[in-house]
Amino acid sequence: MRKALLVSFSAVLLGGVAATAIGAPGDSSSQTIRSEQARGAEAIMDLLEQQKRGLQRREATLEAREADLRAAEAEVQARLAELEKVRGEIRGLLTELDERQKVRVNALVKMMESMRDKQCAMILNETEDVVALAVLLKMNVAKAGKAMAKMDPARAAFFADQLGAPPLAEGSP
Repeated sequence: MRKALLVSFSAVLLGGVAATAIGAPGDSSSQTIRSEQARGAEAIMDLLEQQKRGLQRREATLEAREADLRAAEAEVQARLAELEKVRGEIRGLLTELDERQKVRVNALVKMMESMRDKQCAMILNETEDVVALAVLLKMNVAKAGKAMAKMDPARAAFFADQLGAPPLAEGSP
């Protein structure tokens, strides 16, 4: 729209200048004025041509930037898809790891339940809190109670607090 307006304006301006420059034959002063007008018209034409070239350069620059942005966007989308794939793989591995942990805890629960109360208490006293808590949660209530009775009182109190606390998330010990 802008270009069409600019071209129309230039054509009207040049037409007026050309008509004045061609004018009626006459004296030399009118010839001088006409030649100055013709030079003025040429200068205007040169300026308009320079503006046109400048606009074309700007347009080419903008098109190149747009192409660069499209390429960068495509690259970002590809990386995002790759990251989503990796996220899915990590989630799968974490799920598998959780399942293996459950199997190990269940095996440990069976072992602890088959031990005497004092032996179970001694082992749970030395076990990491998270593992000991998971085992106590899955153990038979009567066996877990007997084992806690034989534990160090401070440790047993800690586990009692943990067992009575509300879970942070579903599936947590």
